[in-house]
Amino acid sequence: MDDGYFIHTVNHHGSKTNFSYNPTNEDLKIPFNGELSKLIDKNKSQLLKILKTKKLESYYPGFKLRFVLTDGKDVDSFNDMNKIIVIDSRDNELEIVVQESGKAMIHQVFTDASYLEKSNKSGIAAIIKYPDGTYKLHSVAGRATNSCHAELEAVVRGLEVLKDIEEIRLITDSRYVRKGLSEWMHNWKLNNWKTSGGHRAKNVETWKKIDNLTKGKYLEVAWVKGHSGHFENTMCDLYARDIAEK
Repeated sequence: MDDGYFIHTVNHHGSKTNFSYNPTNEDLKIPFNGELSKLIDKNKSQLLKILKTKKLESYYPGFKLRFVLTDGKDVDSFNDMNKIIVIDSRDNELEIVVQESGKAMIHQVFTDASYLEKSNKSGIAAIIKYPDGTYKLHSVAGRATNSCHAELEAVVRGLEVLKDIEEIRLITDSRYVRKGLSEWMHNWKLNNWKTSGGHRAKNVETWKKIDNLTKGKYLEVAWVKGHSGHFENTMCDLYARDIAEK
């Protein structure tokens, strides 16, 4: 550390480079000394976001932080809820891209959940739409203790049904699910399921299940606005709520 700046050494596939960051004034300095530094500089907005999320007290000499950067990430496109995020982890590689639309003939799973705080009960629902246009409903009582956890349980249920299918489109009205799948989960996993601040991620055991169920697969993640008249989402909501109320 020098004048409030922490000097970080980055290792990536045998290449090394350095950058300096001051967590007090949030100033990031990336000197050019090769292709790796050029790559980091190109995607510095993502790195800066990760570093800003890390709490000040978690910076100390010798700390380690693993992170994932999406090369050339178009932040506006990722934040456009009308676009589909593709997470492809086949061939032992991880590729995350944004597309206007997804594949035509693909298994689709619509998920939703209902969590009733007063009774601490939840219901989850997953509707599978097969490529031939047929549907199958899976709805059960959940074990969640909060609404976000319930949404994750619904995703797990749907992915379990399609565990033998390689290409899947997940449709959810949960921004938490969409953001977690496309950004947070991969960084948590690199850091032993901890956040950049060193805290254990919330609902981590359920996120681990999702990670295992999506490993080696092609996953499209689409978002729909809840209670907007979307047929499958509305049906999931009704069935999940009915189970939670019972």
